[in-house]
This record gives sequence, C-alpha cells and structure tokens, in this order.
Amino acid sequence: MGLRIAIVGLGSFGTRHAKTIRKLGLGEITAVVSRRTARKLLPEARSYKTAAELLEKEKIDAMVIAIPPSVHGEAEMLAARHGIPFFVEKPVSNDMITAHDILDEVRASGIITSVGYHSRYSSAISKAREILGSEEPLSIHGYWLDGVPDAEWWKKRGESGGQLVEQATHIIDIFRYLFGEPLEIYSKGRKSLSSVDFESSAETIITFPKDRIAVLSTSCEKEKGSKIGFTIGLRKGAMDYSWNGKLSVRSSDGTSTAGPDTPNQLYEDELRAFFKAVETGDRSLIRSDYEDAVRTLEASLLARESLRTGRPMKASIH
Repeated sequence: MGLRIAIVGLGSFGTRHAKTIRKLGLGEITAVVSRRTARKLLPEARSYKTAAELLEKEKIDAMVIAIPPSVHGEAEMLAARHGIPFFVEKPVSNDMITAHDILDEVRASGIITSVGYHSRYSSAISKAREILGSEEPLSIHGYWLDGVPDAEWWKKRGESGGQLVEQATHIIDIFRYLFGEPLEIYSKGRKSLSSVDFESSAETIITFPKDRIAVLSTSCEKEKGSKIGFTIGLRKGAMDYSWNGKLSVRSSDGTSTAGPDTPNQLYEDELRAFFKAVETGDRSLIRSDYEDAVRTLEASLLARESLRTGRPMKASIH
C-alpha cells in the first residue's frame, strides 16, 4: 500500500491536486475535509467537517491543504502536532501571526513541508538563475494583470489578503528565488472597482541586494485576457517568463526557450517532489518549504502595508 493522503479543501486547487495524485499514482486519498461533496471525485475517501475530526479518526501519512488564506491555521498546526508532513497552497496565510504560529509548530515537529510556489520547479526558472549567475540585470519588471476571479472570498481583503498577497505573491516569490531577500518595498495603488475592497491596480518597487530594483505591476481590472510573468533586461539581450512556465531568452545569437512541455507539468513536479521527500526523507527535493514561504508572505504583506501607509517599508527578512 502506498502513502495514505488526506486533502483539506476541495476547491479548484484541491481538486486539481486530487486529480494529479490519482493520475500519477502518488498515493491513496483516504480522507477529505471539504464543504463540497467528494463522493463523485473521490468515492473511496471518507469525508469530515474539520481537520481535527479527520486526524482523530484516520491514520494518514501526508496532508494536502488547499484553502483560502484567511482560514489557514488549524489544519497545519494539527498536522505538525501529529507529525504529519503537509503540502499547502500559497499564500500560507494572510497575516504574519498565524504564519509564525504554524512555523513554530513545524519547527518543533521537524516534519517535511512544501508550499505551492510551483514556478520554482520549472526548468525555465532554473535557466534564469543560471543566466543571472553570469549576467547582471539592467531592468526587472514583473506583472500580474488579470480580471477578478469568481470566488467571493477573493474579493475581500480580509479573506484573500488582496491581489498582491493572493496572486502576485507568485512573482514576489520568483524574484526572491532569483535575487535574494528584499531590502525595501514601496507600493502605490488605486481603487477603481466596486467588486473588490482593495486596490484594483498597483505598482510596487522592490529593492534587492546589489542595488537590483524590480517593478511589479498588478491589476485585476482586465476584462479580457491576462499578462502574467516577468521581463528581465540584460546587457546582451532579455529574458521573458510567461505563466505557462516558458522562458524566452533573446540575444544577438537569436532566441532560445526553456520550460516544461505543458503548464500542468509544474503542478505535477511539485507534488512528485513532495511525496518523494515524504517517502525518502530527502528534503533537498523541496524548493519551497514552509519556512521559506513565510518569507514570501512577509514580503507580500509589506507591499500591501505600503499601499495602506503610502510609505516605503523596510524588510526584516534579509
């Protein structure tokens, strides 16, 4: 028998992860916590109302947590106290107090954790890191320009954290992965949509070590299409990363590409790495563990706080 897996949350990403686990044969999903019925998707899994009830009645080897930012806490802390490794979707919370409470439990338990910053598993990002090892960036511009998702919780700052925290955190995380810990973060935005209670467009300037300065443009005002990724200007060309996981590298020698065959490969690779780490104990397979993801959350929250105060925020995470 393979790993016994529980899933907490069967929204869009919980469902995606459940299908990926079954497709790849990564383990047996024996239990779920969800407000939605799991009978059609996972007829073999037993359903529970809370993580506490699940852990009281089930013996599991790993947990996948895919819930809105505002309800993180109980599932992660209980998993840590029971010594159960967990994979959790980003952002890991929408406040630092909850994230640090969970992190304390994770450190005390010593469990393996992984967070769904799936771009880190792209060969495109590995290629970008390789290029930046020998070439200094002249400009760094990230963007998350899209519409408003259907989920009602996403539209409320108190539940999602806002676009910078819930979506653009991916770009902030990639920048941390490529350039190191932020030194200062400054954001300016505007509220132009009545459907959300936070800034619907914003520009964020992030200062990194070596005087590297990134600009992050975010908006949920688009009515059609999206533009998500980053562009890095180099002395000998440029790199463009798009949300399908592909990197285009332009130089005087021409254009080359790197990245997965399909966007789904990134979601598959992050779960393969997590469950392989659980089976073998090899933590080096994980490219974003809980502790590292808390640093991305802090940077995202500092960008949001700068929107509120109108002042640059000094980062404490470097």
